[in-house]
Amino acid sequence: MKLFRLILVMVATCLLCSAGFAGEDYTMASGRVLKNAYVVERKPNGVVVGHSCGVMFVKYKKMPEDLREKLGYDPAKCARYEEKKRKKKKARREHNAAERAKKTKLEKELNIRRGQYKIVELEDKIKETKLRIKRLKKEIPKLETDSKGFLNQVVKLSSVTSSSNNGFSRNGFWGGGSSSSDRSSNRREVKDRYKAVSAIGDEYSKSKFRLSNYKDELEKKTLDLEKMKRHLAKLKKDQGVKEGKKGFLSKLF
Repeated sequence: MKLFRLILVMVATCLLCSAGFAGEDYTMASGRVLKNAYVVERKPNGVVVGHSCGVMFVKYKKMPEDLREKLGYDPAKCARYEEKKRKKKKARREHNAAERAKKTKLEKELNIRRGQYKIVELEDKIKETKLRIKRLKKEIPKLETDSKGFLNQVVKLSSVTSSSNNGFSRNGFWGGGSSSSDRSSNRREVKDRYKAVSAIGDEYSKSKFRLSNYKDELEKKTLDLEKMKRHLAKLKKDQGVKEGKKGFLSKLF
C-alpha cells in the first residue's frame, strides 16, 4: 500500500508541471470546491484529481469552461470516447443478458430432465412393488396351507403319543404283562414320535413367523404402492406428461 501511494505521488508530480492544475483550489460547475487539487491521470472525458480530501474522477462537463480549456479538453475526442464506452457497456449488458437467458434455459431443461428421470425411476419402482405384491399374494396362501398341515400333523402325532402313554401301568410296566423288549420298543417309538412332534412344531413356528411377516409386508407394500401412484400422477402432471404417451423415453436422450 505504501509503495502504491509513493508511485501515485510520483505520477501526480510528473503531471503537475504540464497540467497547470497543481496545489490550487478550484470550484466545479456544481459549486464544489477542490482544495489543493492536482491531476493524477488524464482521460478523454475527464481527469482523476487528487485533493485535500482524497482522489476523485471529474468529467470535463462538470468543470467550468476555463478549467476545461486549461486541462486540454477536446469535445470531439471526448464524444468518441464516451460513445465507445456506451457501446462497450451496451455490449456487456447484452452479453450478460444472453448469458443469463442461456443459464435460465439450461436450468429449465435440467429441471425437466430431472423430472423425467424421476418419473422413469418411480415407474420402475412401482413395477418392482407390484411384482413383490404378486409374489406375496401367491406365497401367503401356501404358507397358510403349510401351517395348517404342520398343525394337523402335530395334533395327530400328539394324540397318538398320548394314547400310547396310556399303555403304561401304575407300576411303570408297559401294558401290565408286556415283555421288557416290547416295553423298550414302545419307549423308543414314543421318543421318536416326540422328536417328530418337536421338529414339526418348529416348522410350524417358522411357517407362522414367515406368514406374519409376509402379511405385514403385503400391507405395507400395498400402502406404498398407492402413495407412489399418487406421486407419479403428480410428477406427470407437473411435467405435462399424458398417460400412455408414446416416445416419452426418447426425450431423455
